[in-house]
Amino acid sequence: MSSVMSTEALLWKCKQFIAEDPNKEKLDPVIKDAIITASREIANLGGPLPMAWNRHTYCEIFTRFNANISAITNANPGVITADSLDPGLGTDHGFQDDDFVYITGIDGTKRLNNRVFRTTRASATTLTLQTLDDQTDINTTDYETYSAGGTIYHVGLVLPASTIQPTDSWTIKRVFEVNFDKYRANAITDERVIAENWLQRGGRPERWRYQQYTYSDFTSSNIEHWLFWYGTPGQRYNVEVKLEKTYPDISVFNSTTYPPHPADIHDYIWHRALSNLATQSEKARRSRVTGQGIATDNVKLEIVNAQYWIAKAAHDEVAIHAYNRSMLGDIPGSSDSMGA
Repeated sequence: MSSVMSTEALLWKCKQFIAEDPNKEKLDPVIKDAIITASREIANLGGPLPMAWNRHTYCEIFTRFNANISAITNANPGVITADSLDPGLGTDHGFQDDDFVYITGIDGTKRLNNRVFRTTRASATTLTLQTLDDQTDINTTDYETYSAGGTIYHVGLVLPASTIQPTDSWTIKRVFEVNFDKYRANAITDERVIAENWLQRGGRPERWRYQQYTYSDFTSSNIEHWLFWYGTPGQRYNVEVKLEKTYPDISVFNSTTYPPHPADIHDYIWHRALSNLATQSEKARRSRVTGQGIATDNVKLEIVNAQYWIAKAAHDEVAIHAYNRSMLGDIPGSSDSMGA
């Protein structure tokens, strides 16, 4: 069994198997970069599904009952009066800020029909609509006068990332599974939603779509995580969202900072770092011998038992996958890790 190792310990472990270089001061950055890369590669070994320790389940989301519209003002923004069909809500429409809704069946203000909007809860009985990116209120000043009818369906929401994510640890990388009252739904593309008319289907949602949206760049603080579901539910379902977590790359190497993996994985990080360094060194050696180029880092790295570490990293992948399966409950057993 491996034991917990600090980032400083990972660096020290690697250095035990590296022959000294005349430019010794240049070694640490190269080794640190190999450790960072190895940690990132291990986190991504799961392929389409995240590794067990990078999963998080959030189940504090519910779909909302349909609401019947009784009035729409001609104003900027237009104000909708609606009443939920949820018997427990009285005259409340039930929708909250940042819900996504689909509206249909309106007589009069027909330009709102068959469109998806974002909502703002103006009061218990009224709401306003915005574009999905929340940049523009829906101005109904020049729309037709409302006559009658109309139903609002809940078709998604902005995931409350600030509530889900720890303040100083991981952030949401993506949604990889969604269940409604424990019934698994399947992912679908926006193109198929339109082609197969999924917005017009009712009942418990059978499909879902995840989208990241940002107004500027894809740093975590600027990302909104959008979740849509299809068909349009007419009642309350519990939405269980399974998320892949992502951690910042290792950036500090000291005795109190640890890699973002279980302790049983820590030995595999420095094994893989040595394998990557050995592979890079061999490529650079061949490049110089054949005259195809020169190593750009100008650092001569000689890994002790280089071929062993290359083979060891491949063997470790088998053990990492076994450990991942054991965490998921697929097979019994403990980690096959080894300290060297």
